[in-house]
Amino acid sequence: MKVVIIGGDAAGMSAASQIKRLKPDYEVIVFERGQYISYAACGIPYFVEGAVGDMEALVEVTPDEARDKRKVDLRLGHNVTAIDPGDLTVTVEKDGDHFTQAFDRLIIATGARPQTMGLEAGQYSNVFTMNDLSDAARIKSFITMHKPKSIAVIGGGYIGLEAVESFSEQGIKTTLVHRRQDLHRAFEKEVSDIIKKKLSEKGVILRLGQSFSGLEQRGDKIGIVRDSDIIEADAVLLALGVVPNSELAEAAGITLGTSRAIRVNGFMQTSIDRIYAAGDCATARMVNFGLEVHAPLALKANKQGMLAGMHIAGEEEPFAGVMNASITKVFDLGVARTGLSFAQAGEMGLEPEKVMVTSRDRARYYPGSAPITSLVIVSRKDRRVLGAQLAGSTGAVKRIDVYTTAIQNNMTIDQVFDLDLAYAPPFSPVYDPVLLAARIARKKI
Repeated sequence: MKVVIIGGDAAGMSAASQIKRLKPDYEVIVFERGQYISYAACGIPYFVEGAVGDMEALVEVTPDEARDKRKVDLRLGHNVTAIDPGDLTVTVEKDGDHFTQAFDRLIIATGARPQTMGLEAGQYSNVFTMNDLSDAARIKSFITMHKPKSIAVIGGGYIGLEAVESFSEQGIKTTLVHRRQDLHRAFEKEVSDIIKKKLSEKGVILRLGQSFSGLEQRGDKIGIVRDSDIIEADAVLLALGVVPNSELAEAAGITLGTSRAIRVNGFMQTSIDRIYAAGDCATARMVNFGLEVHAPLALKANKQGMLAGMHIAGEEEPFAGVMNASITKVFDLGVARTGLSFAQAGEMGLEPEKVMVTSRDRARYYPGSAPITSLVIVSRKDRRVLGAQLAGSTGAVKRIDVYTTAIQNNMTIDQVFDLDLAYAPPFSPVYDPVLLAARIARKKI
């Protein structure tokens, strides 16, 4: 069996490793157009900030380890330019030359790329994206060499917020530019307001509520053109979200789904036999809700890659789906969310009710006790927990995992309240914030 994998990051290498573990005699070829594989992209903002001192620390598996220990035929600098499902071949470009490679099974793990709204970041020496290790090295080099006094970040999502902290913590005057008054739609307005307050407290300049129409070079600076003004900065980071790299699949006649991600079933199979897709280029389903989503998240990519590899090796285990659970920090504020947003729940006819409670993350008298805001979305129809968002200290918001577990298991708010959660003053009040929010939500609905 000859398996070809396009892409050598999380999903691709997870699939390759799983196949070789289960079927050592299978030939597994991984074509990666870049020079890095299996790296922790989520750690890039912290490398740029300096919290992670060495970029190589973000590499989980080196090319030598992939080849020598995992016995994967890894080929760096190889760009797959076409897929022929009829002939079961891919066309590969290397240093200007092209060749075809046959396969018995194909996994597309091409990931996603930054959304730039048609702007070519590479045409400016001081405009960046923050997507891979090449981006990380470029940003770090610019800051080290040019010591910018100001940077503007365009985009109010996770990458934008993490980048704002990264630059601001280095003493760089940082401006956050976003087209909405509220931040990314993943955050409920109430949580968005908490984040904005923290940003302002930390000296971040907020320029919200107006879209931009382009960039222009203004001497050594970059100008962000808006209807009412032009915002100048020494550098600009585009943090506008990501787009799945699905063009290869589409050209091969493979069906795309939401957000133009490659539609897959529970075993990562695409609409064409023998071809799989996994990771940031592929769709997923939200557990219990059936909603097809594009969820470019690290755990989902690793799991999908692993399960695609298992299926090819003869072991059938379907992907359970996602909850879109995510967590980040904005300076010393932790923010987490899971499940449906209030708007999504409304669109699905689930009659959502929103409950927000501010309590303490430890016993009020214990040193270090801090506020935590819990926003819980519950269905009036059947009292199920549909979604949750938390804002508080960075450790405290990991409680989001309790809500993910509850939603994934179709628990009602009453069942959440009945949970026997551990208590000690250094860790929580007697009524943990999860229980307190459940107690108040039960009364409200």
